[in-house]
Amino acid sequence: MVGETKGNIIRPKQPYFVMTTSHYYKAVIMNYGISHFYCFQKEDIIERPFIAVPDGCIDILFCCDDKVPYAHICGTVLRPTLTHNSENKYFFGVRFLPGSPFKFKNITMSDLVEQEIPFLEVIKDNELFEKVTSSRDFNYQIQVFLERYIKLYANFNEINKYKDLKKYMLNNIMKTAGKVKINELAEATGYSVRYINKTFSEEFGLSPKVFCKLMRFQYLLSTLNELDKDIFESNLAQISMDLGYYDQSHMIKDFHEFTDTTPKMYIKSLKESEYKKRIIII
Repeated sequence: MVGETKGNIIRPKQPYFVMTTSHYYKAVIMNYGISHFYCFQKEDIIERPFIAVPDGCIDILFCCDDKVPYAHICGTVLRPTLTHNSENKYFFGVRFLPGSPFKFKNITMSDLVEQEIPFLEVIKDNELFEKVTSSRDFNYQIQVFLERYIKLYANFNEINKYKDLKKYMLNNIMKTAGKVKINELAEATGYSVRYINKTFSEEFGLSPKVFCKLMRFQYLLSTLNELDKDIFESNLAQISMDLGYYDQSHMIKDFHEFTDTTPKMYIKSLKESEYKKRIIII
């Protein structure tokens, strides 16, 4: 299986966040609906644009600025999008897993797609906001966030009537790198295609078709991050087949749609930016 997974759950990537920083710190959680925490400082000496790519995830991003701190709940983008390009700002972020079981009060998942909503409008917790944005201690920020969040997560997870169906659908999408068909999910669960579509849209904010397309792209990103240009080019046909693309041109077209570049140029950017040296796992 291609892609970086743990228990068939994808670890979503935002590679341009890493490329625009001198150091990108990451703490992998893979629990409570959270993929990982991260922090970084946007450097003014690095001229690469700060671009978000589609990942099917929700992030909470805190700008820990002494003068004007802020925080946003950010839904997935559906195309490469320039975002938070402030220079010399320290950011702390929480990236939820694709299809995270946690929901925010008074907003639906579809409300967040390609949107950023002020954190305090949704989660009215000034104390949490102030503790996170007034610190530059990554471990402390993680601890403070988890102390508040885990209680909310436990309460919500107990009352989610779609929990089992959602988990089944998500696991099948991850196991197949997004290649599963909606009628296969319907047949396996005993629900109608219409019900599956309705439930999926409510729980994920996207149609099954779009979500699967984003997961396939994220699997491709994970694969490219581990390859050099020569290996990629010699295995192009196999990679496209493994991920369920019709052919190589289909894979390249989809990749360009979500990154504004080609897989070959993306691998070149990884090498030029020394991507793996910038990312620090703690």
